[in-house]
Amino acid sequence: MADNDINFQVSTNSAQEDGPLEPIFETKKLSIFYDTFQAIHELDLDIYRQRVTALIGPSGCGKSTFLRTLNRMNDFVEGARAEGKVLLDGEDIFAPNIDPVEIRLRVGMVFQSPNPFPKTIYENIALGPRINGYTGNLDELVEEALHRSYLWDEVKDKLQESAYSL
Repeated sequence: MADNDINFQVSTNSAQEDGPLEPIFETKKLSIFYDTFQAIHELDLDIYRQRVTALIGPSGCGKSTFLRTLNRMNDFVEGARAEGKVLLDGEDIFAPNIDPVEIRLRVGMVFQSPNPFPKTIYENIALGPRINGYTGNLDELVEEALHRSYLWDEVKDKLQESAYSL
């Protein structure tokens, strides 16, 4: 595959916005490897702030690999490595002084399939606020989150059951 070839298409909405386009992410010659397999080949791509960007392609073409790279989730994949640069607001997310946890606090990811922790439904919802030092009423916070996601009626009597039961 030639440099800068990608196996998926990138589409950004074209609605006119006031002011210049401002990239939130910039990739420069980004290559992603799983051991010796190269999943992404020297990708140069800008993703713009306040724009909708779609990655379109068949299963296995590198879309999820690319997205996991943006928040350093590939750090958890044995044999995965990145070459090139990924800039988030102009900062290289792979620079030695960058804490991957801080990147993940700024760049969330919604997975294709649910990936709950091996805990109760309640604990899965309360975990994030708890580890981030939330000192308010967790019961109220959990209930509010479930109401806002329209899940309260479905799970209000199952909060102490395994999240795997969902």
